[in-house]
Amino acid sequence: MGRPDGRHPDGRAIETDVAIIGAGPVGLLLASLLGLRGHSVTVLEKQPSPYPMPRAIHFDGEAMRCFQTAGLAGAILPHTLVGKGMLFKDRHGDTIVDWSRGQTRGPMGWHESYRFFQPGLEAELRKGLERFGDARLMWGAEVTGISQDRDGVSLSLGSRRTVTARFAVACDGARSFTRRALNIGTEDLGFRERWLVCDLLLKRTREDLGDHSIQYCDPEAPATYVRGVGNWRRWEIRLGVDDPNDVSQERNVWEKLKRWITPSDATLERSTVYTFRSRIANAWRDGRILLAGDAAHQMPPFMGQGMCAGIRDAGNLWWKLSAVLCGGEDALLDTYQSEREANARAFIEKSVALGKLINQTAAGVVPRGRMESIWPDLGPGLGPRDGVGGALVPQVHTDDGILADDAAKHGFYVLAADNVPDSRLPAFVGANRWIKERNLTGIVVRPDGYALAGFRSESELMTLETMAMRIGMPEQR
Repeated sequence: MGRPDGRHPDGRAIETDVAIIGAGPVGLLLASLLGLRGHSVTVLEKQPSPYPMPRAIHFDGEAMRCFQTAGLAGAILPHTLVGKGMLFKDRHGDTIVDWSRGQTRGPMGWHESYRFFQPGLEAELRKGLERFGDARLMWGAEVTGISQDRDGVSLSLGSRRTVTARFAVACDGARSFTRRALNIGTEDLGFRERWLVCDLLLKRTREDLGDHSIQYCDPEAPATYVRGVGNWRRWEIRLGVDDPNDVSQERNVWEKLKRWITPSDATLERSTVYTFRSRIANAWRDGRILLAGDAAHQMPPFMGQGMCAGIRDAGNLWWKLSAVLCGGEDALLDTYQSEREANARAFIEKSVALGKLINQTAAGVVPRGRMESIWPDLGPGLGPRDGVGGALVPQVHTDDGILADDAAKHGFYVLAADNVPDSRLPAFVGANRWIKERNLTGIVVRPDGYALAGFRSESELMTLETMAMRIGMPEQR
């Protein structure tokens, strides 16, 4: 940690515990999670004002569980629509893969799939920061230089101002200035395609479009349709080498969309060309500077998991940063990349595989049938990796009807199959089938909803309690 007087060796005061670069969903969520633990945060956003259009359009139940941890799930819900899932159709319109999602709450305590309106979600995340006297959001604050020493990080802004912090987390996107400034390279996982992304507002009802997302698996004209919140609809269309440079101009967009929709049906709100990539940063930590979200990884959008991966980063990182800021071992932060990279990689690889299916370029017979959601374990880190440690744990309701994460104040807690054990941690009964299938008496759940480890005896539980309590976290406000 820094000097006892909170100053750098050269005498400059450390202004904030954590500086977060980027005011997108990942950066804003991380700021609220840290604020709830009493830490000061400064969010630096280079744009002068919020972006008014949606970019991401889907998140899952695990992401909503993270918003719950920040105390913002209720505020975010009005900006969402429960998703019905995704259908993969061949060029004849026949469904080849059905990835329908449940319409009741699932194992995370929330629905499995949500469509959302990003400007509304971000507005709620910004309001969430207003709960904390030590949280600030600076617009038009472009980071142009970054340096660090053993006590803190210095961030130079384009306005010739400097912000100092104990730690900095870069949530500054796929073109991350921070990643490049630190000379951190990326691993290319083999997917790179240009797609036209079009957002429209319906002028009239078009029930024939349906509520499922649809992947049109056509090797000549692969495309995606997404039903958004309210009247918002999105199409994504793969571009070919012969498509003109001005393909995103309105006259060209309607030509691309005429198969599904015309100007008499909808207003074109936005059209832009994205290059979908699959990449992972080689390092997610450099001393007191960490990467999160698209700065650390990018994936094709075919599972709707791009933003979700960044939300999971925030869910993994906030409590580790909090523990270190409160005097815990700095090595705890080394488990961030080792745990999260494996999980993100699994989603990227699945997304790439689905991209090949949509393009019909995968070798062999096209698979047919139902597709199930994946819940990848964490990579090596805290606790064992034995099929239990590092697995995502269902969130249950307590006897009082409260979601377990809330009842435990989003710290470590015990979940037992039959009887509430005598524990130094909060303890609840639930997830009996999940626990007994693994031949356990119970598990210790981490603040991010993943299992620290399972136990079968009182002595094993005591060992896990000691491990959890040694990490040391302040209670949530």
